[in-house]
Amino acid sequence: DMKSGEVVIQSFSDEVTGQFLVPLPPNREYALMAAKEGYLFYSDHFDLKQDKSGKPHILDIPLSPIEPGQKVILQNIFFDSDSYILKDKSKVELMKLVEFLTKNPLVKIELGGHTDNSGDKVKNMALSQNRAKSVMEFLVTKGIAERRLTCKGYGDTKPIVENDTDEHKAMNSRTEFMIME
Repeated sequence: DMKSGEVVIQSFSDEVTGQFLVPLPPNREYALMAAKEGYLFYSDHFDLKQDKSGKPHILDIPLSPIEPGQKVILQNIFFDSDSYILKDKSKVELMKLVEFLTKNPLVKIELGGHTDNSGDKVKNMALSQNRAKSVMEFLVTKGIAERRLTCKGYGDTKPIVENDTDEHKAMNSRTEFMIME
């Protein structure tokens, strides 16, 4: 639950099919985390306050092995517009990253901040750098050695989709990490 930070449901997938079913109470925001030892974790975000359809969300959740160059988009890192101060509801995802780094003590990562193409490019570059730095500082306060972390702001230089709709701009404005070693 994004508001309380509490785990609402913990489920394990079927060992053969990999399938799992998770019923969620409506009118809340949820973070979904999937993990397996030796793999990068996966995250997603569901705002069931906005989704009144009642239809199931069917997901194919690919997990990537922990290897240099692999990236994870942190779907549950939130900032106000033009701000690099982490919102409280980001802590659920950040603690998952702390857990991942604690379980994998040899892993080094680069935290990357990205923006959409709205506004001034120089300002966006600084904003993306400061957002990545905010995430790095949080990890350090939770005991992750700074020598394992780097941060870089990319501004709007690495979009994952065209910046042609509000939804696409939201996808491009993201925080991710990449395995360095």
